[in-house]
Amino acid sequence: MSSYTKTSKPIKNLKPKKKKKKKKKKRDPNLPKRPRNAYFLFAGDMRPTLHKTGMRMAEINKELGRLWNELPDERKKGYQEQSEINKKRYAEEMKEYRENNPQPLEESSSDSSSSLSENTIRYLKMQQKKKKRRDRKKKREYIRRMREKKRKMKKKKKQRRSFSSHRRSKHKKKRESSSEGSSGYYSSSSSSEESSFSSSD
Repeated sequence: MSSYTKTSKPIKNLKPKKKKKKKKKKRDPNLPKRPRNAYFLFAGDMRPTLHKTGMRMAEINKELGRLWNELPDERKKGYQEQSEINKKRYAEEMKEYRENNPQPLEESSSDSSSSLSENTIRYLKMQQKKKKRRDRKKKREYIRRMREKKRKMKKKKKQRRSFSSHRRSKHKKKRESSSEGSSGYYSSSSSSEESSFSSSD
């Protein structure tokens, strides 16, 4: 009888492999900086004031998002116009830079002044979702009120119709009863006249 020997498999290393750190790309100092968008221009104006209050960075970002959402359209328009001017200037500078540098180095995302912090982006998205939910809720409430109003109007019309039909039937009965009474009066008077004529004969 042949003996069976179970071969043991080598145990794999369960530790996660360490990810190799990516080398940071060098940034050309002559590369033009990306322009700030309208929100970031507003944040640049308001951030120093909020820093003086002693608020934390997350609280400042949250407050900036709230202030931006509540900012009047006229003031937002000013920041948007300034942002468009900066974009045109950046496009011209990049065109000139590419002409002088055929193979330019890529601009690192960390150096981009137009990039927002994750907390601010998350907060703005949450505010947009809340606004959409509020708008949907208002729309549903408006539709519900309009349906309720129509239902009440239909009910009132029905009540008016039933009331008017009741009045018409009542007047009709009254006229019929009055006509019956007058016909009875005429018949009784005619019979009395006939009896008087017969007695005189």
